[in-house]
Amino acid sequence: MLLLFFVWRPLLIANKDRLLGGSNVLEVYLFVNPLGARCMRSERNIMKLADHLNSKVSFQFVPLLNQQIIEQALPKRPTLAERNAYFGVYYQAILAYKAALFQGKRKGRDFLLNMQTAVVNHHESFSQELALELAKDCRLDLDMFNEDCQSDLAKQAFKTDQKLAAEMKIQQSSSAVIFNCDVSQYGLLLNDVTYDSLCDVCESQGVATKEMLMGELNYPTNDQTPSSLTGGLHPHLRVL
Repeated sequence: MLLLFFVWRPLLIANKDRLLGGSNVLEVYLFVNPLGARCMRSERNIMKLADHLNSKVSFQFVPLLNQQIIEQALPKRPTLAERNAYFGVYYQAILAYKAALFQGKRKGRDFLLNMQTAVVNHHESFSQELALELAKDCRLDLDMFNEDCQSDLAKQAFKTDQKLAAEMKIQQSSSAVIFNCDVSQYGLLLNDVTYDSLCDVCESQGVATKEMLMGELNYPTNDQTPSSLTGGLHPHLRVL
């Protein structure tokens, strides 16, 4: 059964658009586990779409921290001390990402992807030492980065992100909310952010045809069986 949820576009986003003097055709907000493998794949799929979509598109990777993320990372029968330690690691990783973002969206995005690669692919544990090494690789101002990692500004940015997640009713990481600003102030909630499903959204919203997006990228057909389009929503979509 397809569940539909109707939620108005958050006031925080609408106000930001007015201040910046307009909006893009597509706005994508991906809520991410800063140390997660699935989120890393979702991020790359969104970046791939942005690179090949003819319409204007903006995207943000919004860090998410909740009990579900911590539970998935914990060992079996964790102690209270282990729970607190894991929460601290994820919290510090998010603050490091926010500190990198303060030096530019692209640098922040590169820092996040490099951090996930180090943890997921190279099996490194997150630490302040690793964060500093990644900051060097991303050519960040290290003094500014170190200061921002523990700043009230970074902590407030974290709180703002969690408030946005609550307003959009986000419960799990790797969930994307997509707004077509030319059509409606309502957004689509996508819980399975594959490139195939992103193309479904673009076609259902009249932004681009799936055939065109797949053809441009020579998308492999064995990655996921494409869903048939019936002119309506798809099982992996919910309306916000």
